[in-house]
Amino acid sequence: MKGAQVFASYTKQAISDYAGNPLIEALPPIFSEEVAGQLISNFPRRVDPEELTLAPSTRIHCIDRLRTVVQPLLVHIDLESVFSLLVRRGYVGRNPTSPDTVRHLHSLSGAQRYHDGFKSTAETFSLVGLSGIGKSTALEAILSLYPQTIRHARYEGKQFVHTQITWLKLDCPRDGSLAGFCQQFFYAVGRALGDEDYYKRYRARNINDSLQQMEQVASTFFIGALLIDELQNLHLAKTGGKDNMLNFFLHLVNNIGIPVVFIGTNSMISLFSDVMRNARRCCGVGVLEFKRFEKDDDEWRMLVENLWSYQWYQQPAELTEDVFDALYEHTQGVTDFLVKLLVLSQRYAIQSGSEWVTAETIASVSNTKMQILKPALSALRSRDPKRMRQFDDLLPIEDQLSDMMAFDGLARPERLALLRSVISRSDDSATKPNVAAVNQIKSQSPVAVAVAVETSEAQVLSESEDSIEALKSAGWINSDLFEFSPLYRKG
Repeated sequence: MKGAQVFASYTKQAISDYAGNPLIEALPPIFSEEVAGQLISNFPRRVDPEELTLAPSTRIHCIDRLRTVVQPLLVHIDLESVFSLLVRRGYVGRNPTSPDTVRHLHSLSGAQRYHDGFKSTAETFSLVGLSGIGKSTALEAILSLYPQTIRHARYEGKQFVHTQITWLKLDCPRDGSLAGFCQQFFYAVGRALGDEDYYKRYRARNINDSLQQMEQVASTFFIGALLIDELQNLHLAKTGGKDNMLNFFLHLVNNIGIPVVFIGTNSMISLFSDVMRNARRCCGVGVLEFKRFEKDDDEWRMLVENLWSYQWYQQPAELTEDVFDALYEHTQGVTDFLVKLLVLSQRYAIQSGSEWVTAETIASVSNTKMQILKPALSALRSRDPKRMRQFDDLLPIEDQLSDMMAFDGLARPERLALLRSVISRSDDSATKPNVAAVNQIKSQSPVAVAVAVETSEAQVLSESEDSIEALKSAGWINSDLFEFSPLYRKG
């Protein structure tokens, strides 16, 4: 994820701990819950009545608008508040106008590591929840409220040339290796600075050198918060790799003063419980859990109602209790599953010609298109703690989910019938399209035109009264449909 780059604009702070700190004064204001909710939300343009008159093949393109909906929830407001506090408190101990901070920065590049006068005010917190529950969507919406990179030039009439990276979000490597993490870090810093080649400056001989370089870079650019997603990947780390990675993160917090946010599935918690010190420090500000919704949850109903209001089939349907029950039965309160099911159901309604979504439609689409999710949904439906802990292991891989959502048009028999009708019409002159009308449409369309030196044979053939026959006569169209089949042999 890449954020915005801005030039610093300072706002005086009412809180004495924050006053006189250019890193904090350059941040956006502290938002009220109401303002935060409005900024986090994203409700795309409602269905236009004119869109309902579009051809089915065109209307289907509108359905993906559902994927961009962000409905603010109470957990979003809590997350924004915690993140706002985390970044600001972390900067309290790293005021660049303070002599202690300056000495600390110099010590990182010298033989004497970690200046004794430096006192970290950084904290950590953990964000956990089932896959597909909305953690990443919520976090990205909140990060978008903060410019990722702030360029400073002058502060209080004095030269103050610094670049501040407010946040940096990384994914924990799939193999849980520190080397992979270091590589991602320098790539992410380069993207934040707008320098795609930045990582080339840091090619250390060993992992210890890489970690020291990370410390220096993180301090130089005053990184406000380091967010580590997919932390459950540490379970796959080689022997000792898990503890090394966690200890390094805690080192950033304690000795460098950078707040760290841990993000992952529920299995992430067991990483911390192995070592009591890690458990205490990695949950410094607390653990924020994204839970799946219960069917009678008011927030779940609000979310379903908002998503249901986006209907591109021609017979608008009310959200009946049967439909509401079916949506919960086939998603079990997982928001990502809900959006996918509504998208697939609307596609089916339009492609099949029914132009209507009912509880039966939802069940049918779930049982055919979303079969791959059944083991995971069955685990949630059972409410058996042991089976529910296996939820993430039962989920299909990302490529399989992409295949599930792939656009596949009508059912195969109907598509073959469509192709046969096209072939049969090509021999019927009465049903051929009007060539003059087609040429008129082409002439009105803004297309890229290549200017030829002389009239080509293709242009002459295309301007013929019967261009199809002209192309056949000239040998441009083959009459044998199977000539190029590898199994075909001309007798």
